[in-house]
Order: sequence, then structure tokens, then C-alpha cells
Amino acid sequence: MHFLYPIGLLALAGLIVPLIIHLWNVKLGKTIKVGSIALLGESSRASSKSFKINDWLLLLLRCLLLALLAFLLAQPYLKKIIPANSKNGWILADKATFQQVFNSNKKTIDSLLKKGYEIHDFNLGFAPLTLKDTADNHAKQTNSLSYTALLSAANHFVPAGATVYLFADHRLSRFGNELPTLNYKLNWIPLNQTDTLSSWIAEYAGKKYEAKSSPSNTTYQALNLGDEAPINIAIHQTSGTADGKYLIAALKAIGDFTKRKIVINPASGKVDIGFWLSGDAVATNFKSSIAPRGALFQYENGKVIVEPSFMNLDGHHIKLSKRITSTSQAEKIWTDGFGNAVLTNEKADALHIFHFYSRFNPQWNELVWDGVFVKAMMPIVIRVENSTDFGFEDNSADQRHLSARQKNAFQSNNAESTVRTTQNKALGTLFWIAALLIFVTERILSFRKKPNYVKS
Repeated sequence: MHFLYPIGLLALAGLIVPLIIHLWNVKLGKTIKVGSIALLGESSRASSKSFKINDWLLLLLRCLLLALLAFLLAQPYLKKIIPANSKNGWILADKATFQQVFNSNKKTIDSLLKKGYEIHDFNLGFAPLTLKDTADNHAKQTNSLSYTALLSAANHFVPAGATVYLFADHRLSRFGNELPTLNYKLNWIPLNQTDTLSSWIAEYAGKKYEAKSSPSNTTYQALNLGDEAPINIAIHQTSGTADGKYLIAALKAIGDFTKRKIVINPASGKVDIGFWLSGDAVATNFKSSIAPRGALFQYENGKVIVEPSFMNLDGHHIKLSKRITSTSQAEKIWTDGFGNAVLTNEKADALHIFHFYSRFNPQWNELVWDGVFVKAMMPIVIRVENSTDFGFEDNSADQRHLSARQKNAFQSNNAESTVRTTQNKALGTLFWIAALLIFVTERILSFRKKPNYVKS
């Protein structure tokens, strides 16, 4: 038996109350008749006490009643281990492709059905399926939910500890950023993919790219190589720091990826973006060097908060050790684990001003070491409406699959979560019934007990 609030057991100290009452039992004295009291001298008054328990049953009932009340405060429950049971197993397959799944895995599915497995649609609601659904040749639409969301939702439908056989592909685009924690044992059987190469056209910043995708990677090649104006960027950093070095590496990666020419610290002319990597106030001449409708990215200064947290960027959690307090009401672009602003954006003086409440420094955070750094900086460097996911967009033609390392991590994550499955059963109702019965019994015995008076 376990307790949700063990501190409630401190109420057991109240057991001393009935014990004291039963031990402190004052008896009435006897009246004795005598012929003469002339020879009796005056004596001090005294009362007779007995430190002997005369009613063990009442004491036991009262102590037990108080103990039950203490247990109720602690909220007892039983923890039951539920082993995996093949008779409660599930077969999951998308109804839209169930016919092909059954034809390719008929022997395996028939064997599981003989063991008592149930077939369910791998879609929201997990509706039951039968073999009759394999004869349905009507065109159906494949579900659009991510596998991560569906596997997490299945926790509320699949019997705890059951074994699940999932027939689905290993396309990377169907997964979210975090692996789900499951309360069932998952056996993933990948589907045979006929088309392993695909392509599509993507557009970004006025340029068109041909995306070619295979199970291992996706590449982009610019189609309309024009004479786009270069992106001029000015960088100012505090002397003796390496923040600019990390930023320049990210800018070069963005240039290589988008095939856009990026000029850092041009000798003359206006710049499109200015990065002020210093806690000092932005210099007037630096701000004026930015072209109208350009952008200013500046370090903020203020009280430094040192606490372990993380930066939430596109679903990724980047370790954050230090940040600057923010009281700005500007739009939050990046936040920490507590919802505090790490990067905000506002429009002022015909500029987009990005206020950064941390630093491009590994002592402040691990952003510069993470691959998401380039993706996070791209919409700041190349500002295009509704195109922030270029190169990272979800496309139905994306053929990338989980790598061997990702598959191993996925299986390891599920193995740890399904070794033992527990279920908690509250015992509060049973304790209340027992307390009521004991209270009624104690009252009956108390009223039936006759006082032991000595008549004179």
C-alpha cells in the first residue's frame, strides 16, 4: 500500500488522546458507616485514581478510528503491476492502406488474429477494423496526423501493458521533434516503399528551388539563378569576445544553403541587417547605417538571471544557463522554459528591431552548438512572409526515413517505458466504510456500558 500524501500520517500522533483518557480513570470513593466519629481526626482530602485500562475493546476501536482517519488524509492507494498480455494486443494500420498491408503481411496478421489481437485504424479515434475492410477498394485519404501524436494518443485507448503491432512506413516527415513515451509495447513493421525518389518545386525569397528527396536526404537546387542583390550585414561585437565568429559561421551556412550572396561588414553603403553584439547602447551611426525597412538585432542589457532552463525554438529545447530580465511587451519570438522572453521583435523607426536577452556564447546557452541555430536565424537574415519553413517544410513527397541511429533510439525509448506498467487503485472508499462501521460499533459499546457506582 502506498500513500499519495504521506505527510497526512502525522495525524497518527492523535492516538495518544484515547490512551490518556483510558489511563486517567478516576474512581469514586466508598462511603462507610461508623458508630462514632469522635476518635477520627481531620485528614487531607484525596481522590482515588487508577492508571489501569479497564476497557481494552473501546480503546482499540477508538485508536483504530483515529488511525483510519489519518490514513484517509494520506490518501492510500495500491500500485498494481500489469504485465503485457498478448490477448489484449492491437494491430494498427491506416484504413486507407489496410488492403495493401494485409496483402503484404497476411501470414503475420492471421497469426496475430488467432492469438486474440484486435485490428484498429491508425488514425484519430482508433476505430475497429475487420478483414472486410480489405475488400474496400474505394479511394480513401491517408491520415495527416503525425505518428508522434497518434502514438501518444494511443496511450488512452490501448490497454496498459498490451503489445501493439504497427504497420506503417518510417518516413521522417511523419514524426515530431520529440519521441513519445508509451505505456504499451510497440513492434513497428515498416511498409515496403515502391517510390523511393521524388521531387517538388519550392519557392523562397523570390527564387524557385527544385527539391529532390531520397530515403537518406533531401537537397535543393536553385532554378532561376538571377542577379539578386547581395544581403549586406554589419556586425559589431564587444572586444575580446567570439560571439561574432559563431554568427558569421551561421550566416555562411545560410548563404550556401539559399545560394544568396551575403556580404559581411561592407566597406560602404547601407546594410540590410545590423547585428549589435554588445551590452552597450546601440551607437547612433551604426543604427543609421541600416537601410529603411531593414533589421537591427541587438543584445539587451540588464539584470542577469542565472538559472537552469532551456530555449524553446521550433519544438527543440536548447540548454539555457543565463538570460537578461525582460519587461518588454514586444512580440515574443523565442522563449525559455518558463515563458520568459529570450528574443522579441518590434517595429520602430522603420526598422524591425530584434531584442536578444541572452548571448551567442556557450557560457550563456548552447544555441551556437545546435543545428537549429541556422534555421532560427534564417527568417531574420532573409525576411519573407510565410516562408520561414523553407528547407524544413513538411511535404508529402518527402522520402526521408528514420536513420538507423534514430530507429535504435526510438526502440530504446519504448523499451524503457514498457518493461513494467503500473496502475494505481484508490482505497479511500474502503477506508471510509471501515471508519463508519468502527464509529457505529464504538458508539453502541459506549452507550451500553453501565457506570460502576458503589452505593452507600
